[in-house]
Amino acid sequence: MNAAEIFVKLCGEVGNFTQRHTGISVVDAYFGPEDLHPAKQSTEKTAEELVSDIHQAFDTLRDEIEDPLRMENMMGELHSLNVVVDWLAGKEMSYAELVEGLFHITLKKFPENEIDKIIQLVEERISEFPGANLQDKITNFGSDGEITGEALQRLIEDELQEKSVEIGTMFRERVFSLIGASVPDKGVHYEAVRNQPWSGYNWYQGGFKSLNQFNIDAKFNKDTLQGVIYHEYEHHVSNLWREKAYLNSQHLELSIVPLHTGSCVISEGTADTAKEFLGIADDSPRISVVNALYGLRRMTSINAAIMMNEEGKSADEAVDYMVNRGFRAQESARQSINFISPTAQDGRPNFFAPYIYTYFIGRTNFVLPTYLKAVEKDVLPEFFKTVYMNPYSGSSVTWNKAFEWM
Repeated sequence: MNAAEIFVKLCGEVGNFTQRHTGISVVDAYFGPEDLHPAKQSTEKTAEELVSDIHQAFDTLRDEIEDPLRMENMMGELHSLNVVVDWLAGKEMSYAELVEGLFHITLKKFPENEIDKIIQLVEERISEFPGANLQDKITNFGSDGEITGEALQRLIEDELQEKSVEIGTMFRERVFSLIGASVPDKGVHYEAVRNQPWSGYNWYQGGFKSLNQFNIDAKFNKDTLQGVIYHEYEHHVSNLWREKAYLNSQHLELSIVPLHTGSCVISEGTADTAKEFLGIADDSPRISVVNALYGLRRMTSINAAIMMNEEGKSADEAVDYMVNRGFRAQESARQSINFISPTAQDGRPNFFAPYIYTYFIGRTNFVLPTYLKAVEKDVLPEFFKTVYMNPYSGSSVTWNKAFEWM
């Protein structure tokens, strides 16, 4: 087998390993040859066997892959898979070591004085909205336009289906037109689900189509739902280009999309920057508040994850922190615990516990500053070409090198 085939096979085997240990596969999407499908790979390999195979794959990559960016991307992905196996096999490591090993970023707890500044910004922007105090104002703000349950399900399965067509058109007219290229797009199907730790998820199906699921156990209002819609649709767009790159180049490693690697940092970063990519400029007072709350909620969720996973604090303590410092409703904070706690409700390791870091860091440390620099230098076509047409740029390991030209 060549290096790319070995890479795909290993992803499938590690995915089967993580499925056994957590109920969730590390493989998020696959659209490659049937004989290399993750479901057809070994389900019995031990952690020691997988780690040995990964180390041998490093040597094969060095021998076979000539493109430096391609090799660095694949090496980074394999390193992350090695950390996944070590973690779930019970190797002693701190939460910081886990996050840094998976995502190639530095764990950082946000100082409370930084949180204070964001709270002050929220307070300034929400001052004209009704309420006796800041907590009251934020509670009233979140309740206004709140949509849950069956009403949310109808919205997702009807209106959002229409909205996806509109967003697809916007990407073609505002992004793809700049780079002078097109990509097949067979659309997104929307579905309401329950009993998930996340609020929304893009399941790329291959064949240039996606299933976007929204968790109707979570509470949305129409303002925050807009952000989730753009976020999940951008995941679809990124995978469209990845599949096209795979078909054009026949680089097999592009046919598989693993979670818990440096690629997730950029994937979540581009998704969280989708509205900027599309030039969605809404200066209304409500959106101004939503944007300020975005930073506050992301930062306090990260701090709550560190409290539980690194400092050994209880779920109740993390909930209190998100309520008192993130101004979350109790129910919303409790829902978030399912995503960040060290263990899942069934007692197994929570596969998503380290993932909370990817969104905010991907946006603020990687994608958004590079995008703003491209705007400043008037090189947006080149920026979008690098993001969407160079699949090896999309990792925290390779991002800066891919944009050295700027």
